Amino acid sequence: MKTAPDGALLLPSVFRDANGDARFTLPVPKNFLDDLAIKHLIEREARHGGFEYPTRAFFDAHLEPGDVFIGVGAHWGMLSLSAATRHAGEISVLAIEADPANVTQLLRGVAHNGLTNDIETVAAAAGDTPGTAPLIGNTTMGNSLFGKGLEGMQQVARGLSVPIVTLDGLLAERDALHGRRVLIKIDVEGFEPETIAGAGKLLQSGHVAALVWEHGRAFFEEPGKSAAQNLIAELEGYGFTLHQLPSHELGGALMPFVPAQTVCNVICLSGQFRPYRAYNRPPGPIVRPGTSSRAGGSAEDRARHTEALAKVGGSEGVRWADPAELTPGADSRAEHAAKHIPAGSAVMDLGAGAMRLRAALATSCKYLPVDLVRFSQAGEVLDLNQGQFPERAVDFVAALELLQYIHDAPALLKRAAAAAPNLILSYPLASADGDTEARRREGWFNDFDEDTLTGILNAAGWQVESVESVENSQMYICRRDIRTQP
Repeated sequence: MKTAPDGALLLPSVFRDANGDARFTLPVPKNFLDDLAIKHLIEREARHGGFEYPTRAFFDAHLEPGDVFIGVGAHWGMLSLSAATRHAGEISVLAIEADPANVTQLLRGVAHNGLTNDIETVAAAAGDTPGTAPLIGNTTMGNSLFGKGLEGMQQVARGLSVPIVTLDGLLAERDALHGRRVLIKIDVEGFEPETIAGAGKLLQSGHVAALVWEHGRAFFEEPGKSAAQNLIAELEGYGFTLHQLPSHELGGALMPFVPAQTVCNVICLSGQFRPYRAYNRPPGPIVRPGTSSRAGGSAEDRARHTEALAKVGGSEGVRWADPAELTPGADSRAEHAAKHIPAGSAVMDLGAGAMRLRAALATSCKYLPVDLVRFSQAGEVLDLNQGQFPERAVDFVAALELLQYIHDAPALLKRAAAAAPNLILSYPLASADGDTEARRREGWFNDFDEDTLTGILNAAGWQVESVESVENSQMYICRRDIRTQP
């Protein structure tokens, strides 16, 4: 990594220009290298494909010449610098940062990259009313007004109060930004509701195409949990739909947002916005999500979350972005399924997970993994629960331990019948005296017994040729009914 004349490291952006060069470099003074947040930023950007790569990829995909990008809680400017260099000289950026030390580094990064005409740094916090408030923190990224979101963590009270501005006030003062399309990123450690409340006029104007805010620890318990629910209702009232990606690191399919004890970016889209189906992981080594990024809570919380997902037809993407959730029993199921798949077959693996089936197949087979996240450079990333399905014709569709996580199983099985003449699925059948609550705690959306599942398969155009017991589930070997050939 190159260094500046004063010895600061120059961290190159993973996002490249048309010549293949880094779009910007971020100066990192050596005295900050012990800061945990800066260590994390460097590790992700230099070794694991990019800091918050999927979120930056989202903005990169949708920023257009003439847009305004507003970064609240801008830190040292990774997202602001990314936005300003997306269409050089054609994006106006407001980078709002409250911490004076971070402002110094933000200004340095802007000047170092020659972007002072594109990025305006606002040294303040953003809230619902102008004023001042104490800024408390623990790392360069762990700064919060009143210490919100830092409960139970080390806090440093510095005797520092910072000015608060409103987004509406900032926009009102800047005639050059009026009437332009706006995209917003907010990460302010639990102060998101207040920040968004101070943007009411802007949100009502119809000019905001997308707003991304962090659902962090501050919203896991009361009063933050209720504040988040109120914020969700407020944003829906403005006409936004709320979404999330399975992982900060892996990205994945764009899914409906359902609050949980999960740190994630909530992607709010206007009615005119046309998102991509997925925002995929960067190339390189897989980063396992940290504990702050995985769904938590008690067994009862898990059951309630399953019910909440069922109401909106959502998928539990955070769970499936964690490799540890993908392996129990997968090898045995894959080996049993592979026995029924001849060499040379083309195989579509729905809910492929860790892709154990690929290892069990003959090497001459063609393999297409399909899942919410991508664990290799191949495959399709989509959300089956939103009716998405690969437009491919194959010899076999595999759906191993998938159907219990699907809201509309009949529709999925019909799509499978249109794609292949053969189906292999495994499913944990419900018993007459079974514990429905226990199934919800497992994250399962349905409770098919043997007769019901057989009926669903038949109605979708499948004939069951044999059934085997595998790992507490039943494996169904099916052939497409010749009377329902596509």
